[in-house]
Parts: sequence; structure tokens; C-alpha cells
Amino acid sequence: MVFIIIVMAIFYTDVKIKEYIEDKKEMHKKEEILNGNITIERYHNKGAMLNFMQNDAGFVKCLSAALLGIILLVFTVLLPKKGNNLLKLGLSLVLGGALSNVYDRFKRGYVVDYFSFKFLKKIVFNISDIFIFIGSFLVAVLAIFKKD
Repeated sequence: MVFIIIVMAIFYTDVKIKEYIEDKKEMHKKEEILNGNITIERYHNKGAMLNFMQNDAGFVKCLSAALLGIILLVFTVLLPKKGNNLLKLGLSLVLGGALSNVYDRFKRGYVVDYFSFKFLKKIVFNISDIFIFIGSFLVAVLAIFKKD
């Protein structure tokens, strides 16, 4: 149950932040916070990560939905089984983030990104992206170091 709560919390939190950003922030207007270490900026990403394939948003939407379906299937099969809690956590993080971004693609036609780090000023993220990255990293590490 805790893993489903994680998925829902990531989805809900990111959707609400995106709604706030869309309603309250001007496009591409930068606002520095935390001593300039984070920049808030409303940005629309029509492509995949780093605007990859931004000119083929329909394909990106279909691919994103298909990958989300695969992750959801793996998560659903794994969830009732005992053990593998770190793998379930990693998949929960990926799934929560992916759900939010795919939701955006279907609702808006783009993903709302809204912050960047001082050391990566040209890349704008959203919370879902961070959870997808952390979850994917966790799943990859588990796959590499898994004992048979």
C-alpha cells in the first residue's frame, strides 16, 4: 500500500505545482530562489527529455504512453509479491513521475517544466523528472548488483 501512496503523492504534488506554474508564472520569466541555486521558470516541453523529438509530439505522446503501460504492468505484477522493496520503491518513483508527465502530454500537449539548478541553468525540470531519474537510477543499480 505504501508504494501506491508514493505513486499518488508524486502525481498529485507535481500536477498541483504544474497548475500553479501555469496559472501564476509568465512563460520564460526567471525567478531565482535559495540564493540563486534554483531558478523557477515556466517552460513547455513538447518533446521527450531535453526536448528530444519536439517536432514529433504525437510520437512522443504514444511512446510515453506505451512505456508508462509497461512500467505499470511490471509494477502491478511485482507489487503483491513479498520482498523486492527497493525495486518496488524505484518503480514507484518512476511510475509517479511518468504518470504526471504523460498526463500533461495528453491534457496539454506538452509537459510543464518549472525549475533549474544553478549548475544546469539551460535544463528546465519538474519534480516528476527528478523522481523518474532517482527511480531509474535505483532500478539500474539494483539490476547491476542483484545477486542470483
